[in-house]
Amino acid sequence: MELEKLKEIWTSFDNRMQQQEGLKTAIIKEMLLSKSDKALSRLINYGYFGLVLAISLIPLLLWAFSFVHTTMKTIIFLILFMLLIWTLAGGIFGLIKLHKIDFSKSMSSNIIIISKYKIFYKRGTLITYCIVALIVVLFNVDYFLLPYRMVFWRWAVVLFSLPISIVGGCWEYKRMGMKNIDSIIKCLEELKELEES
Repeated sequence: MELEKLKEIWTSFDNRMQQQEGLKTAIIKEMLLSKSDKALSRLINYGYFGLVLAISLIPLLLWAFSFVHTTMKTIIFLILFMLLIWTLAGGIFGLIKLHKIDFSKSMSSNIIIISKYKIFYKRGTLITYCIVALIVVLFNVDYFLLPYRMVFWRWAVVLFSLPISIVGGCWEYKRMGMKNIDSIIKCLEELKELEES
């Protein structure tokens, strides 16, 4: 009789432990999905912000181009225009990739999508920064070749905008882009482990 009671108690205890383990796993999955979803939303929102900014700068650039009268400035404006077109194309392509992520599907396919996006983001950012550096160099060459046009406020703008641009670019790359991408990848890998266990 006591042996039967012990078996019942053990079975009941085992069932409760399994329920608690399942509940714990469900809570962990929910937390990881929530964290991934927030990081993905930040990336998507930032992508749309970049698209809106690029689209709104195109008319401004075309208006400013009407005041250009030198060959160097024409080259700079053409490169700026190409940069905006590059930003638009990259932004649209990146958003298409990000919208393919679906947390209700298998984690393996989501990991592949976000890993491809990470490579795309790194390469796109590198190309963008190279184009921006080229524009800065051409802008400085244009003004440094004609020193009488370099008044104090222009020197100040050049000297202060360069470090601010570098710090802003690094912040955008590391904090906005890579931090969210890495967070999604880490959460998806943990979710994949939970699914497999």
